Amino acid sequence: MVRLKVAVVVAVAAGVLAGGLAMPSAASATAAQVVYAWGNNSQGQAGTWPVGGHVLSPVPVRGAATNVTQLSGGKGEFVLSLRSDGTVWGWGINSYHQLGDLNQPYSFAPVQIHGLPPGIVQVAAGFSHGAALAADGSVWTWGGSYFGQLGYPTPGSNYSPTPHQVPGLAGVKQVAAGIDFTVALRSNGEVWTWGYNAYGQLGDGTHTDRTTPARNRAAYGMTQVSAGGLYALARRPGSVWAWGANDVRQLGNGSTALDSATPVIVDRRTQNATQIVAGYNHAFAVDPDGSLWAWGSNGNGELGLGFDGGPFGTPQKVPGLAGVTQLAADRGTSMALRSDGTLLVWGTEYYGLRGDGIDRGNASLPVPTPVTTVSGVTRIAMAGGTVLVLAYAEIMPDVVGELRASALGQLHALGLSVQVQSVPDPDRRCPHIGLVESQSPPPGSAVLPGGHATIRVYVTAKGGCF
Repeated sequence: MVRLKVAVVVAVAAGVLAGGLAMPSAASATAAQVVYAWGNNSQGQAGTWPVGGHVLSPVPVRGAATNVTQLSGGKGEFVLSLRSDGTVWGWGINSYHQLGDLNQPYSFAPVQIHGLPPGIVQVAAGFSHGAALAADGSVWTWGGSYFGQLGYPTPGSNYSPTPHQVPGLAGVKQVAAGIDFTVALRSNGEVWTWGYNAYGQLGDGTHTDRTTPARNRAAYGMTQVSAGGLYALARRPGSVWAWGANDVRQLGNGSTALDSATPVIVDRRTQNATQIVAGYNHAFAVDPDGSLWAWGSNGNGELGLGFDGGPFGTPQKVPGLAGVTQLAADRGTSMALRSDGTLLVWGTEYYGLRGDGIDRGNASLPVPTPVTTVSGVTRIAMAGGTVLVLAYAEIMPDVVGELRASALGQLHALGLSVQVQSVPDPDRRCPHIGLVESQSPPPGSAVLPGGHATIRVYVTAKGGCF
């Protein structure tokens, strides 16, 4: 069983949730931040090769996904990450240039999104588009544009591989992205929206798509927004608001209407909420003690109520769960991080939700259940059936040229099992006997305690030395 030491990251933008924990003092000087993933890898969103199928245990995302400060899982099958230097990287599906100017259908290794201004502070992955918030309060978007979700025209094309600034919008402190629509929260508490609006998910009182930003009808004073599949949430002190699709009761106000084009107040049980998270078709509000209220779809037990079935049009208390500091919600799955570092998951197990190497088919897991293959987690995200965490991994040292005993000591200290292979010394004088000729993985690779390494050690060639 793999045990990961997981890194602390600090949220750098208002409205981005963080656990507020300190880096474990036991983190090794040879450790580095790495993104790990498991679950669905149909488009490379788990960051590993071969693309396709399910990854049942945590694997490091290829391409050195390091120095990450924020992860955003898309409503589709791609991931965006923000690094400490303000650059934005993505991996997964690229059908509408969600990965920027990359000219291939997907990438299992992170690629940089070119054309953004320096100092990006927050990212949001939608279904076919991405959004980034700059330090000056401007919003930049790229990817699919067929419903106006980029907020600017793309003449002759239904996508933009290059990010452009959304015109007519300033002073933004948080951005969120759903299925082909975008939500921006301004520093004055206004909510602005644009893009696909067939279900009223822009909250502007209409069902008309909008290609430019406009203020929706939510009240002033909002402090956080979250975009679901075809609906959205906003929070201000004393109330949570919702608008858009309600086919599985995503709005949480008890209504049976199929949608609402104007924001409505979620049931007052959520009035003390300190955080909100909109999943694909289900939603959560976090109370001050870290307990959860949940509503919407529950076909796979994604509300964590102990059973599947529903939906639920008003918030239900998730039993036996408190101390939650972070939440992530996907299509039919949910994940929470508690203040004691426990990571819990629930919902459909189709993609290997628990990360324990066991394929449980299409079973439901309706009770929040600890993930035992990781510990000390401080950053979480979900994307298209994929679970992602930010973790400290040990870095493979360079042991080539060292004595066998020294190399084994270093690698065993990292918790690795080591296979030793013999290679004849090509010099008949035998000056290299007992030295390491080569190693795998190569120096600088991220390795997990419990993993495997191989070293090739020089031995006396047939015929002996002279």
